[in-house]
Amino acid sequence: MRRPPGLCVVFCAGLFATLVGCSPSSIETGKTPDTTSTAGKASPMFSGMSPGVSTGCGKTPPIGGRNQVRVRGIRLDYVLSMPVGFPNTSPAPLVLNYHGLGSNAVQQDAYTRLPVAGTNLGYIIVTPETASGLPGWILPGFGGGPSRAQQVEIKAARVLLDHLEATLCVDRTREFAAGMSNGAGMAAALVCGLGGRLAAVAPVSGITIARPCAHPRPTSIITFHGTADQVVPYGGGRVNLPAQIRGFSVPAWLRSVRLPPFETTLSRWTASMACGRGVRSRPASDVALRTFRCGGGATVEAYVIDGGGHTWPGGIQLGALGKTTRLDATGLILQAFSRHAAAR
Repeated sequence: MRRPPGLCVVFCAGLFATLVGCSPSSIETGKTPDTTSTAGKASPMFSGMSPGVSTGCGKTPPIGGRNQVRVRGIRLDYVLSMPVGFPNTSPAPLVLNYHGLGSNAVQQDAYTRLPVAGTNLGYIIVTPETASGLPGWILPGFGGGPSRAQQVEIKAARVLLDHLEATLCVDRTREFAAGMSNGAGMAAALVCGLGGRLAAVAPVSGITIARPCAHPRPTSIITFHGTADQVVPYGGGRVNLPAQIRGFSVPAWLRSVRLPPFETTLSRWTASMACGRGVRSRPASDVALRTFRCGGGATVEAYVIDGGGHTWPGGIQLGALGKTTRLDATGLILQAFSRHAAAR
């Protein structure tokens, strides 16, 4: 497959912040020190509360913006966005927002607009950086390394959620993940990797990167993919990548990996989650939606954009990425998340 113009821009360049006029300093508003402990002590009013209420309720919350902590030997770097005036005494839903290959947390926040839209609706938005230090997420089932090494980002996600629950007032039944491209694969991989801890995930332009497991716990999925995506092809096939990304050498196996078609991946997820037949609708003239009701109260919502490129629907128009539909993926994701809770 011939690499389309701007592929390096799509996958590996730090482009989004420049295009929207943002820099890390314009979004990062504070820091917390490296520490293995959590700040503050829980107020007695929160003792003995529902298991859905995290232990961080009543503590002094961390400062919003870029945070870095070391927990259980893992360094966690993330950008934290909280609702204005968040008192840390009322449990709030939480979204992990995963960036694409070669991007970063600040650029992902700017491109998806989740920190603004989400916090306005009462969500805590946490946008992590990779635990490995690589420019992308290591996903289970890919590469020739030991299976333990392939679990590094899944383990980091688990540790990050534990840390956030211990420092913030989180509704533990309403934890979610979203992601773009390689980050979409990461969000999808957490369905199986976290064993049902998340209530729902939203992979955008990259659900085919993660491999569905045979028996996932009920977890709702809302996914978007363009039929003309030349980076993560809708019809499946090889993704061509440059030899280097941000100074890192891309291994040969990754540059030649072949992905399954979107429809194959969708069928595997709906079969493994015991879903019924999909109901078809047209939310926009260039968008087809299939909605599946699945076991345990989960749902799968699959948005297919006719002629859509490797984009976040409703996001910034970038010619090198292909067509971007005006459908608002950010709003639809947050609406879908509001309808789901996990059994805890």
